[in-house]
Amino acid sequence: MKKQLKKFGELLETKYKGYDVNGHRGVAQGRYEGFAVTPGREPVSGVNENLKDLALPFSEFCKKNGVELVQDIWIGPFTSFGYGYFDEIPAAYVLMYLDFQTCMNFVKINLWTWEKGTQYIWECLDAKLKNPARLNSNITKVERKDGKVFVTVNGKVEEYDKVIVTAPFYVNDGNDGCDNGMLDYFDAREDEKELFSKIEYERYTVQAVTTDPKDHPEISYYVFDNMTPGRLGHLMVYYRRWRDTVDQVITTYALRKHKNKALIPYEDCNKTVLDDLKIMGNPAKEVVNKWSVYYFPHVFTEDYAAGWYDKVEAMQGKDNTYYAGEIMSFGDMDETAEYSRELVERFF
Repeated sequence: MKKQLKKFGELLETKYKGYDVNGHRGVAQGRYEGFAVTPGREPVSGVNENLKDLALPFSEFCKKNGVELVQDIWIGPFTSFGYGYFDEIPAAYVLMYLDFQTCMNFVKINLWTWEKGTQYIWECLDAKLKNPARLNSNITKVERKDGKVFVTVNGKVEEYDKVIVTAPFYVNDGNDGCDNGMLDYFDAREDEKELFSKIEYERYTVQAVTTDPKDHPEISYYVFDNMTPGRLGHLMVYYRRWRDTVDQVITTYALRKHKNKALIPYEDCNKTVLDDLKIMGNPAKEVVNKWSVYYFPHVFTEDYAAGWYDKVEAMQGKDNTYYAGEIMSFGDMDETAEYSRELVERFF
């Protein structure tokens, strides 16, 4: 393992130079362009034909490079965090989130959490904006015509010069918490329909439960045996947030969708997880909350390699419309915010 881990780090730094640049622009063509992973986040660009390998599923990418064992390290903070399985998700996504340094921080438990939660960060930012976010706004229609953008929000039509879409582009079968995508309420063009209909997303299911404190483990743990497609729908993470607090809820996490398997119904998955807790000697006394939303939109290998991202980037600005949000980078706060910043610098 140590030899393969060292080899992997060296490969990423040399053979795959540019792999950790934010966004996916040019990767399928063997180039990189975006912000560097440095404190200054300076713009960088370059050509590297090897980057085309990032379109491969992560398991194939590792096999190609003779580092199959490193999957045992990367899988914990990836699959159990709801981002899919290594035999289906392109390496580009895995390594954008878990670049070598970030993954080593997980290994060394060099981690920290926000004292007041991440929502507090955005509330503080919003308080400083000239035009703060408008909440409880139900957008039912967007039309782009006559050089303007007309948005129907809360039953009234408002006129704008441009629109940046960060909401889901496409939801193919409805989902609790997100029933519609952009294609459902925009005057979508054919190129938008064609590209965005290729987007898939994860069905990540979370429950918050109370358990008997005497059954609590000392701290959170992964259930690695359940992080395989064959154990789809089973408990992957048991999360006890505060080590020194007994009176707290425990949160559980499971995936219920794989590219080559039937979708497991939401309630069936929840029941399976509760059964897993019983088997592990820590049965739930009560489910106090449960959650399943639109999560980690992405495209699969064939579309990634065919230049999906470059085709979408080529549409930026068309009909005064710009595309951002997690699909354009990765489904976490850092990458999404960074892509949005770069988008503004590029076009505004």
